[in-house]
Amino acid sequence: MQIISLPAVFTCKTPTAGWLNLAQIRQLSFEELPYPNVIVTWLNGDKDAFTYDDATAIMATWLEASANNYRSKNRRNSL
Repeated sequence: MQIISLPAVFTCKTPTAGWLNLAQIRQLSFEELPYPNVIVTWLNGDKDAFTYDDATAIMATWLEASANNYRSKNRRNSL
């Protein structure tokens, strides 16, 4: 499990589901085959499934957030 430190609002624009606040995600599960599929468990326990382009957009934003978080932590450690 990967923990990402995010601000209170971290938005992601999806092609069909609109804007999502990824800071409200408790758990995220991603599968690529047979098609991109993301299951999101929100902080309140509700779950939503996103597929195809929406799933790809969520994962791209999630991975970008984790990469930026990793780089900023490394930058702090190297000071």
